[in-house]
Amino acid sequence: MAADPLTRAPVEGAGATTRARMVDVAERLFAEYGIEAVSLRMVGAAAGQRNNSVAQYHFGSKEGLIEAVIAARSPLIDARRLELVTELQATGERLTPASLLHLLVRPLAETIGAGGERTYYLRFLASLMDHPTFVRNAESSGTDQPALRWMRGRLRALCPSQSAATFRRRSQWAALIAFRILAEQERQLASGDDRAAPTEQVVGELVATLVALMTAPVGDGALPPR
Repeated sequence: MAADPLTRAPVEGAGATTRARMVDVAERLFAEYGIEAVSLRMVGAAAGQRNNSVAQYHFGSKEGLIEAVIAARSPLIDARRLELVTELQATGERLTPASLLHLLVRPLAETIGAGGERTYYLRFLASLMDHPTFVRNAESSGTDQPALRWMRGRLRALCPSQSAATFRRRSQWAALIAFRILAEQERQLASGDDRAAPTEQVVGELVATLVALMTAPVGDGALPPR
């Protein structure tokens, strides 16, 4: 990488700037139009690039671009979740499903309108749910996120009556519900919808919903009597 002749500090190359610009544009397009409707060529054009193959050059494929968006956004969320874990541990209070599921929800909710800007990441995640890349990431989620792994381990200990399969299934459901609801909150606030509840209220109600899901009795599949 070239260096500034006066300060000797590294100077970001044009390629890195172009790549970062396309990540921002892709996040917005995926959020607004859905994963399947957006092509690499569309991303390049929307980013002001004349070369039709520039997105493919930088990311290789749509899956590579999706992973680049996640890689650009998730570290800050992971870091914030780790801060909340540290704060929770410092209280010395008994862990509860609510306090643990709060660690899932709050770092995501705090990205909405971060810095006073319009944000798209939660809507991007919601649009990604039916895409194979999301399925793969969901199956391995938490393996490189220590705070999320810690949260799930403690939550598992609070649900001893559930089989591993039941707990895994409900955890996936909890993530899907959280993404959908927070994405709708992001959309409402971005559009100026005056019906939108305060995000803090949404967080509280969402955590309560997820607690009910994670701690509900395990059913046997039989329909309830009429």
